[in-house]
Amino acid sequence: MASTTHIIVQPYVSGAKGGLKAAPAIAVKTADAGRIRAQRMMDGGRVLGVAVVQTEVDEDAGDYSEPVFLAQFGSIPDMAA
Repeated sequence: MASTTHIIVQPYVSGAKGGLKAAPAIAVKTADAGRIRAQRMMDGGRVLGVAVVQTEVDEDAGDYSEPVFLAQFGSIPDMAA
């Protein structure tokens, strides 16, 4: 089976000791929808940051590509760490 593109909106909230904690991720249909959703989440003031990422998934093989960051708002964890 061919791979499919997944766009994920990943919000971050305050965690233990002032760190960032991932809140439940939200799947959206397009990158634009992800950016709009992320901006609305930031405007609502309940999250510290939001990342919009795209990944290719081959569900039959269980393979996932590295995420491509499409947009970032506010504070998000350093993914290189």
